[in-house]
Amino acid sequence: MNNKIKTESAFTLAEVLITLVIIGIVAALTISAVINTYVERSTISKVKKGLSTIAQAKKLAEAQNGSIIGWNFGEGATAQTAADFWKYIKPHISVAKDCGSGTDCYQSDGIKKINGYSYSNNFNALSKYYKFILSDGSVMWFRTGGAGDQGKCSTSYESGVENICAVFFYDINGIKQPNTLGRDIFGYIVTLNGVYPNNYDSCNTNSTGIGCTAYIMTKGNMNYLH
Repeated sequence: MNNKIKTESAFTLAEVLITLVIIGIVAALTISAVINTYVERSTISKVKKGLSTIAQAKKLAEAQNGSIIGWNFGEGATAQTAADFWKYIKPHISVAKDCGSGTDCYQSDGIKKINGYSYSNNFNALSKYYKFILSDGSVMWFRTGGAGDQGKCSTSYESGVENICAVFFYDINGIKQPNTLGRDIFGYIVTLNGVYPNNYDSCNTNSTGIGCTAYIMTKGNMNYLH
């Protein structure tokens, strides 16, 4: 009776290492995708929160002081008109630090457009923008008036929005990077009739990114980044 020799096969060290490398690459890609999805969902939630914060403050301020058209904050966009406007809404926003027209609430390097270029306005250096830090560490700044700084609640914006009383910007993570429009900075427009997401441009990676607030509020996603 012949004995049969059974040869058992096994992985070589090289094969094991290659398998581990492949598993590591797949895991890294999966984890990266999960993190990106989480970050985007969190951002969307905060963009909606920003709109709600401003809209609620306006609503409560009007309940206390009458229609915004009757608020005494002057014409155009200056440090004084912003300070006067702020008096109406401050009691209705949870503020951790009030910087007014100063530079202590935000970083001084300016911000970027979503296309990677520097934005023309360094908001931190412009006194007509009123700045404040919210209780969650995020930062808001605003100016009064519409396009060209002409008139109170009576001008048209480049996007076609009328009767603008103030223009807000919201950095959802404060001074932390990337400090970029459409990524962590979003815009809102306060009008006689309500508060709306800024839709200045079409929101894509070749644009300024200001219009990405409206994109998110309309579509509920950040697919413009992909």
